[in-house]
Amino acid sequence: MNDRVTSLVQILHKLHQGESPEAVRVRIQEELGPLSAEELARAEEQLQTEGIPVAEIQRLSTTLTEIFAPKLKREEDEILKTPGHPAFVFLGENRGLIQFLEEKLDPALQAFQGETTEKQAENLLFYARELKKWIRHYNRKENLLFPYLEKDGITVPPQVMWGVDDVIRDLMGVWVKAIEARPIDEKRISLVAERLKTQLREMVDKEENILMPMLLPKLKHEDWILVAQESVHIGYAMNQGIEGASPSDANTWLAQQTEEKRILPGPKGRIQVPSGSFTEEELTAMLNTLPTDLTFADADDIIRYYSEGKHQVFTRTRTILGRDLYLCHPPNLIPTIKKLIQDFKDGVKDQMIVPMRRGNRLDLVRYYAVRDEEGKFLGTLEVTEEMSEILELLEEKPSH
Repeated sequence: MNDRVTSLVQILHKLHQGESPEAVRVRIQEELGPLSAEELARAEEQLQTEGIPVAEIQRLSTTLTEIFAPKLKREEDEILKTPGHPAFVFLGENRGLIQFLEEKLDPALQAFQGETTEKQAENLLFYARELKKWIRHYNRKENLLFPYLEKDGITVPPQVMWGVDDVIRDLMGVWVKAIEARPIDEKRISLVAERLKTQLREMVDKEENILMPMLLPKLKHEDWILVAQESVHIGYAMNQGIEGASPSDANTWLAQQTEEKRILPGPKGRIQVPSGSFTEEELTAMLNTLPTDLTFADADDIIRYYSEGKHQVFTRTRTILGRDLYLCHPPNLIPTIKKLIQDFKDGVKDQMIVPMRRGNRLDLVRYYAVRDEEGKFLGTLEVTEEMSEILELLEEKPSH
């Protein structure tokens, strides 16, 4: 496999340098034959180590998919035929998305283009807002599926996909605002719509032909159970009635895998700290009661803990445990996070506070260097809190 990956990397450099996709396709067919998703992933990793930035690999990803997706070796897996299984649901959502585009959004867009009126704009706006629910699909992918690739050393393809996901998220927001704007700008609405639909369809191809074939050999049955359990917290996207891909199908499958076993709890020890002690239950409940989200990464930048309070500011799931801290952030933020944590390790900084406005919300994100009594760096603590209600209380308080 190493020789094949090396050869593939050499061919991809030609594509990067401007060789035509058709010439690259012919060379791959003649020199390598059918490719596996694993080989493509390893080649992308090698490209990054040789100095090609993730942003450039992301730019090439569309061309790579067009070249490779039809040629990738596909292995049928029984779980892809199992209704309610997380992999079945994930791909079923993709079928639901395509059906939504073809049967609902496209007709609404065509009607709007034929008769640009307030009524048609409102109808199109309804479907544009419905489409934004698709973000849940990407949230599950990034938080529940990517960690299993990263644990196997495959980090570049997830970063490339995440970057494209963020482009799609931005386009969805831009499109809704364009439809809401007055006077109505039919040309802008149509241009953004076509770009958005293209990106959505291309990501469906990447997920089905590259992501899923890479994932299937890496997840054990218990891993899929954890994915199903955590999917409930993030939520599901549109399934358009695709049989076996509804939330109820997913819940039924999960219930079948995890029959409840009632075990009487035994005596618990106490967790002793210098200023007192807790049972495990007390400590967990106390941390989850705090009005803040806590996430702790150790000195090696590996996520070791997060609190599971009722009102998480950012999505956190148990699949992030053991995950590289940097891979939990969108690619465009990674350089900033790396610089901050290096400053923590070098003793240049002890904290950083970042206010974030999201509509009427104000989220406060605070980063702290965790050190022992001698000042040794032990890790990084991220504390996030939604501050809008506190600000409202301050504004309501009469001045003296």
